[in-house]
Amino acid sequence: MKSRARSFDEFAEEFEMLHELTGDPVGAWLAGRLPVHGVRALDFGCGTGRHAVLLAERFAQVDAVDVSSAMIRIATASRSRDNIRYLARDLTELPESPVYDLILSVSTLHHLDDLPAALARLRSLVAPGGLVLLHDGLCEGRPPSRLRLYVREVRGLATGVARGPRDLAKNWTVFRLRTGAWLAHRAGDRFLSREAFRHVHGAVFDGARFEEAPHGYAMFWRCPRAEAGPAGPAPQMELS
Repeated sequence: MKSRARSFDEFAEEFEMLHELTGDPVGAWLAGRLPVHGVRALDFGCGTGRHAVLLAERFAQVDAVDVSSAMIRIATASRSRDNIRYLARDLTELPESPVYDLILSVSTLHHLDDLPAALARLRSLVAPGGLVLLHDGLCEGRPPSRLRLYVREVRGLATGVARGPRDLAKNWTVFRLRTGAWLAHRAGDRFLSREAFRHVHGAVFDGARFEEAPHGYAMFWRCPRAEAGPAGPAPQMELS
């Protein structure tokens, strides 16, 4: 289950800078959809830890996992918390038994070569009564080429310049970051269509609920308590 996410090592600092400038609408969206509290959570594909710190406000222990060691270094340096454990690991290197009250993954799963196997692995890690929340991008039709993505960024820069000189430096920096190594990475992304997303995720997480989300689509699935494994029943969680 190794993934192309290792390529983030080449531009992890630029990626972090870009998100500092553009904000985190997914994080704002998550805030109203996460459990109020719980014992243990997993942030799979945690990147530089933006959502791990959100989980740390609600869970006693957070395992924040990413295959990119460069991302983990930034997360450890800038978003360290006593109850967050940052781990540079692959999905296959996580525990074997159901241990997490919440499993979160944001904009990560499209990197994996065998998505159904990855989804099944995540399902095996959620404790009975726990919640799985998976977010990813969508693509209806043919994936955009690198040239098309570049033209889109040029138009975005032109729109920003037309608004006036106040944010010119910021707009130029965002353009530069979006059209460097990050652009080449994005050109290789292969997202599912909305229909395929529902089909592939629903095949593993039967009875899942789906919702539109910033920058993509999301799945919510509550693990039945009847699926109790060696870890025993999970603590009760209150939902906001």
